[in-house]
Amino acid sequence: MDEAIEKIEKGKSMSSALEASVWFPPLFLQMISVGEQSGQLEAMLDKVATAYEREVESSIMGMTALIEPIMISSMGLAVGFVVLSILLPIFEMNQMI
Repeated sequence: MDEAIEKIEKGKSMSSALEASVWFPPLFLQMISVGEQSGQLEAMLDKVATAYEREVESSIMGMTALIEPIMISSMGLAVGFVVLSILLPIFEMNQMI
């Protein structure tokens, strides 16, 4: 990132400065390049941000869909363990009588 900042300070375009970095996907770099060429960099950055927000929300929804059944099952097991730990001594006392 420091190299990109130095290149931008020296007058290079943002897209060419960020191309050397492995952190930015090609679509992001292309949209920045188009925004710089058209003079609509702010609008393009807004579009990129919106697209990545949707992607993150989709990923979170997918992870939530996977984690939710696991959490429900583990809570059910915990409740079952508590119920058994209470009822087993009661049943054992009934058998002694």
